[in-house]
Amino acid sequence: MTRSPWSLLLLALTMRVVGCVLRPIPARDGVAYLWMAEQWAANGLGALFDNVFHPLYPFTVGLLLQASPGQLDTVVAGQIVAAGCSTLAVLPIHFSTRRLFGDRAALWAGVMFAIGAWFVRHPAECLSEGPFHLGVALWAAALLAPKPRALLAGVAAGAAFLARPEGLALVPAGMLLLARRDTVRAAFGHAIAATLVTALQPFGSLWTGHGFVLTPKAAFNWEVGAGGASSPLGHYLENLWQVPGDAWEGLGYLVFPMMLGGVVWRWRRGLDAREVALLLPFAVQCAVFPLLRSNLRFVSGFGVLLLPFAGLAFATLLQRWRWRWLLVLLLVASEAKLWLGHPADRTVERDLGRWLATQMSPADTLASDMPRLWFFAHRRPPPPRVIRPEDLVRWAQQPSCRFVALRRGRSDAALPGLVQAGFAVVELPAGLRDAPDAGSLQLWQRSP
Repeated sequence: MTRSPWSLLLLALTMRVVGCVLRPIPARDGVAYLWMAEQWAANGLGALFDNVFHPLYPFTVGLLLQASPGQLDTVVAGQIVAAGCSTLAVLPIHFSTRRLFGDRAALWAGVMFAIGAWFVRHPAECLSEGPFHLGVALWAAALLAPKPRALLAGVAAGAAFLARPEGLALVPAGMLLLARRDTVRAAFGHAIAATLVTALQPFGSLWTGHGFVLTPKAAFNWEVGAGGASSPLGHYLENLWQVPGDAWEGLGYLVFPMMLGGVVWRWRRGLDAREVALLLPFAVQCAVFPLLRSNLRFVSGFGVLLLPFAGLAFATLLQRWRWRWLLVLLLVASEAKLWLGHPADRTVERDLGRWLATQMSPADTLASDMPRLWFFAHRRPPPPRVIRPEDLVRWAQQPSCRFVALRRGRSDAALPGLVQAGFAVVELPAGLRDAPDAGSLQLWQRSP
């Protein structure tokens, strides 16, 4: 395989196009981003700050929708933006790894990112990882350049923060590296550039009437995480215990061990300041997110910063192991889950949601334990927390609620309340009764 970064770009693009075709339905959080994009494109920027999610990804999707009014499906627009950003991220990943560990390591770090199942799936499912990975990768490439680009790295860190709140961890890591490698002046320049970009979040929120909030996710995550648990410490420790397993799943069955092996190998020889700067954000993230819950999405964000170590370990093994082809085959096979079925591919939720949209007036509401269905029915998806049976009953009791759609066995405790609210089970529309997975759905309608 050629070591040209442009061949890696083509590989990453091909994999993400395939991923978008295989995953046509957004993730649960993905529909919230798409809803934000649609609302700001139609009603103004205020919609970008009327949610717990950060605005960069829905802002860019909304720009694409505005550029092609009525011609581009929102899901396709979300995939174009997320997959496009993710594709571009392979270039700074390659350049950073080459600066640290040479051409061979850079090649394999790029390949691991290009074919990584979750690095492909998350953009395909309209999640903010695509822009976030690009911001993180550009931050690293700017700092690891022969002459560090402090201001560019600060802008990239700020952009990463506008995509996901954990992007803020890049700023102190960058300052420490610049103070060590360059000058204190460069470190402060980096911080100032990052601050100016990150300020778009709180000042945008203030300007659109939602108050001055640095990150709306902080209070929300505490409320639905450790803060809402009977034992905050117990919640944290239980989720912390799950981090290694989620990292193994989210970063790759072979890639994650290679990351660890590369870090240990470099540690024994003495990590330099550049390598420590790559490790710090990932370590901070792993220490913080168990306050909410352990999730493979949370490790993949800064996981791109560990790809240089994985590339180093893999390239070293290839040089020393006689059966090189077997190691490459193991790498490809370990990412084969991209091609396997996945529960989030719920086309029946999309189709039922679109049908419900034709049955309801703009003033009508619905209740469902499927956030995707809300979006496709042109209703605002609920906040990204567990939908409880009591939530469904409360929504159903509203006079404007006409339909309730449930997954069988998920919200059975709500059924007596739905009956009391005047709802009865009805058949699915004729065109959906024979659809895959249709048997797992239950549709309720308010009795006349």
